[in-house]
Amino acid sequence: MDAEYSFRVTGRLRPVLLEALEPLTAAESATGTLLVGRAADRAALHGFIARIEALGLELVELRRLPAATGICPQCGSGGIDG
Repeated sequence: MDAEYSFRVTGRLRPVLLEALEPLTAAESATGTLLVGRAADRAALHGFIARIEALGLELVELRRLPAATGICPQCGSGGIDG
């Protein structure tokens, strides 16, 4: 099931929270923070969700990204950095 996912959470995240969410990468927007990362299997995906919730963050959107493109449609054609 190896796939890439994006997780949108409300608010801007402090550096300590970003460290706690590694290996997810982050990009801030006006509406919150977009986290992107690869989950090797269903357990890894649920682990990311559990970590987000344990840190007290509000998960407002979860998307499985298209396979083999490496492109985040919410962020632009170049991934999270545009």
